Amino acid sequence: MAGHTHPFHAVAKLAAANGMNELEIMVAHNGDYVRLFQNDPPLFFKHKNDPSDDIDREEFNDFKRILLSEEDCSSGPDATLALIEMLLVKFSDYQSDRPSRKPNAGRNT
Repeated sequence: MAGHTHPFHAVAKLAAANGMNELEIMVAHNGDYVRLFQNDPPLFFKHKNDPSDDIDREEFNDFKRILLSEEDCSSGPDATLALIEMLLVKFSDYQSDRPSRKPNAGRNT
């Protein structure tokens, strides 16, 4: 999704405005890498059109990956955030088999 404003930016902003401080955004590679994540439960959201990246294994190895399609994000940030909230509830009992650590959310390489 390089060269375009990633839909996760608006979703992260809306989540913060709604007090969902647990849902964070990680941006790297000058904006080419964008993921939403939450530490508890350890889940991260990847847009299906985004390329895979070593950061996923380095920072989110113990997190469950959830792919969101273009259609999932096509109705705007409110609908995407509602979907993410539903998925957070659905996977609220997810526990990783690996030791958990908090990703470097401030990363911007």
